[in-house]
This record gives sequence, C-alpha cells and structure tokens, in this order.
Amino acid sequence: MNAQERHDFIASEIERAYENEPDEWKKQYYQNAAQYLAENRYLEGGKLCAFCRDRGMKEPHHHNVWGAMVASLRKLGWVEKIGMVEPTTKHTHINAVCQWESKLYR
Repeated sequence: MNAQERHDFIASEIERAYENEPDEWKKQYYQNAAQYLAENRYLEGGKLCAFCRDRGMKEPHHHNVWGAMVASLRKLGWVEKIGMVEPTTKHTHINAVCQWESKLYR
C-alpha cells in the first residue's frame, strides 16, 4: 500500500466511524465541544476527549470516532489546524498530534 492509498484508507475508516456513531452521541459531543472551545484557545484532540469523558460521555462504538469528531469540528469551521505537537495526554501513544486553534474561543 503506497502513501496515498494508506491516507485514503485511513480517511475512509474515520468517515465510516463517524457515520456509524448514533446521532445522540454526536449531539452530546458537539455540546461539550462548544463549551470546551469557548473556554480554550488551543487544543489537541486528546484534551477534548478527556473533557467529554469528564462530563460523563460514554465511549463511542469505536475509538476512531474521537478523531473523526475532531475532523468534523474542522469541517464546521469550529477549529483550524495550526501544527503538530507532542501529545500531552497519557492515553495518546504517538509521537505527534495535531494542534488546533478554536474559532469559538471568547
């Protein structure tokens, strides 16, 4: 599998994860995300995930849904990618994650 095929596969898996999550779960996520983004100018996905969990959100049907939801925030114009950073959350096991800037920050 070449790099483009791998990228396309990952993108399709993230989209599939998003589409298969119940709308009620996504609604709760967006409510929590709006609150978090209003209070935090910069974020990484793991921080928003932890915020949602702290507010009692159940785990999605697949762990890829968390990443799919951050991607959906970008599509909505709620966040903009500003770079890559070393992750600051314990459950993240990769060397670099996207850093986002909130467009809802007050």
